[in-house]
Amino acid sequence: MLTPPDRIRRPAIGRVPARRRAFTLAPRRVLPRWLRALLILLPLLLLLAGLAGLVQELRTPHSLAQAKLTGARTVTGPICLEEAVDVSGSLVAYAPQRDEAENEMFGFARRQLHRNDLFSEAFFAATGKLALAPAPFSRLSVPPAQPPGISPDATYLTPAVQDLINARSTGEGCGARALVVITDGLIDDPGPLAAALRQGAYTRVFAVIPAATGLGRPGPLSGGPLNGITVYHFTTGAGLAGRIAGLFDGARPLDVLFGTIISSLTGQHLART
Repeated sequence: MLTPPDRIRRPAIGRVPARRRAFTLAPRRVLPRWLRALLILLPLLLLLAGLAGLVQELRTPHSLAQAKLTGARTVTGPICLEEAVDVSGSLVAYAPQRDEAENEMFGFARRQLHRNDLFSEAFFAATGKLALAPAPFSRLSVPPAQPPGISPDATYLTPAVQDLINARSTGEGCGARALVVITDGLIDDPGPLAAALRQGAYTRVFAVIPAATGLGRPGPLSGGPLNGITVYHFTTGAGLAGRIAGLFDGARPLDVLFGTIISSLTGQHLART
């Protein structure tokens, strides 16, 4: 019996349409030379940046106990450091760390500052209260106690700034004056603050914030004259862990930040002993 013509099997090549082509590998794409160079250099640059940061970290004092001021003092007259401390509920946990940092600052000041350089301190939350009128650093050895009766349920900074201004005495003759605010930056009603800072005639204003409460600049400390506030973050980690974390977030121990602020007023550099 003959097989019908339409059922005769044809060779495979005969069944492939003419428009189909045999499979071939696509040509290998070659990255541009500049892109290849960038991919090689980028990890190297990151490594060098990390090494530079590590070297800088090793040069930075780990505490004021091993720090000194170098270079000539350029300020004419005494420096006056005023501190406003946030004691609202969110900052209560940092009180022991702050006291320890102030102890280190007073010891450093007795070694490195002039006898007529002044320090004063106020506390604030729902209201502000003066804790220490301007006094020479050379006479201070322990942090002032928090005055009683400050409710922790709000964060009004302006009254504390006003108390610090009112506590000044005539004839201080400050060559440079700074306000340091220990806070998480979430202050209430920052509107009147700008006027109080102008009245205080500060050379510099610093907000020193726990790194654990979040990095970056808090919104209430932004806008208009408040943009001139320098924001620092202090690490809440101790030892090597805190130093490694500081390489990435820029945070420093609180006492070292006190020394950095003092050196910015005297015109000197903070260095390891």
